[in-house]
Amino acid sequence: MRSKLSLVEPWNLPMQEVYALFLNAVINGALALWVYTDSRLQERSGFWALGTFFLPYACFPLYFWNQMPELIWTCPKCQRDNRAWSRKCGHCDQFYTVEETVARLHGYLNPSDPVVIFLVTFLFQEVARYVAILAAEGFDVLTSTNLAAYTLPASHFWIVKLVIGNVLIWLSLLCITGRYRRTVKSIGLEYSGNLADFGLPLLLAPALAFVSVGFQQGIDWFSGHMSLGELEALAQWEQQQWSIGMPENFGDSTVILISFVMLILMPVGEEILFRGIAYISLAGRFGQTKGILLSALLFAVLHGYIRAFVPLVFGGIPIFIMGLALAWLYIRTKSLIPCIITHSLVNLILILIY
Repeated sequence: MRSKLSLVEPWNLPMQEVYALFLNAVINGALALWVYTDSRLQERSGFWALGTFFLPYACFPLYFWNQMPELIWTCPKCQRDNRAWSRKCGHCDQFYTVEETVARLHGYLNPSDPVVIFLVTFLFQEVARYVAILAAEGFDVLTSTNLAAYTLPASHFWIVKLVIGNVLIWLSLLCITGRYRRTVKSIGLEYSGNLADFGLPLLLAPALAFVSVGFQQGIDWFSGHMSLGELEALAQWEQQQWSIGMPENFGDSTVILISFVMLILMPVGEEILFRGIAYISLAGRFGQTKGILLSALLFAVLHGYIRAFVPLVFGGIPIFIMGLALAWLYIRTKSLIPCIITHSLVNLILILIY
């Protein structure tokens, strides 16, 4: 069992808890600062920032998704965006009626959207995980086990991943089609019409998998040659989380479930979120180059390497590189389909290796 928190003697806390408390404070503080800065511009109550610091999974999504999205309309002639109040395209000078502009109104994706979706998805994951623990062990586990450190059986582990994969896709599509009144085609969720685009994933996927394996070996070497105490154990724990549910052979009953989650569900959901929403919103706000860098950084930070120092520094680098490559591929092909295929192939190669 973990030792309980003590405000009197914090040095007696296990290193894992100290690190978790520090990291949570940093993340919550950054989200609160984001909300505070926006609330000053929007002339909204500063209490949203205070609430975000203590309840980020509730207050941050509620703050941003309670705002009306900024509306724009796309000129059918030049395909450029215009502000809602203008009936004349500012790029090609084409004039439209009120009815024509209203019919084409849609929202302008905001950089806060991928963070909101991730936080809500993570909240669903935690709820689904605790429900799975109760289903696996019964209610007696509440008094006999540290639930935060509990390892789910493989079947239950992948059912949780199945749930959050569906939640991720549903929230992303709700954001695009419901909140912003855009079509899935507007984010590139369609075939580009160029068969050559499907050759790129076959080249990119093995290279990205090789980079990932190389950095994994680097983590193992670093952990083995440096005296890191509990940080080394944390790194090993992080690496083991995805391997605990891997089948020992292809006849295992979880193979179909793992294949569906890792090769279809997660690649589709993550590409819609990180390329279809994050890149578009960030590039629209900061330009293409910064959009590529920031969306790749967000992809790395939100991809699970948040529990230990070693995985955070080393394990996030190949994810960042993969984010850069997928953003480039998205720009190159103007479609999410090659990105999804590449993501799925990388997952397949890593599953077969590990």
